[in-house]
Amino acid sequence: MPKKKLPSRDDILLRMWQLANADAQDALKLICSPEDEIQHLGNLNLDALTEFKRGSNGVVELKFTDRAKLLERLLDAASEDPAALETFLQAIDPKEV
Repeated sequence: MPKKKLPSRDDILLRMWQLANADAQDALKLICSPEDEIQHLGNLNLDALTEFKRGSNGVVELKFTDRAKLLERLLDAASEDPAALETFLQAIDPKEV
């Protein structure tokens, strides 16, 4: 099996940006669905979800990606090279910059 290529700095920043902006709506679908129907939910986007627990007493616990920490790290990366960050952000969504 061939080894995967290491992601570039831009790949990592893009993934951090995606996680910082990930929607939690599908996680709500997950917790509102009966346990026996979870396998039938299809392709849920659970990128922001880091932990899911459903207790025997019905209590559900969700943990999500720390968005503030991700944004802080992106800000640190931006301070290293502001011009590179602007190029990166334009590549993500040109109308946002």
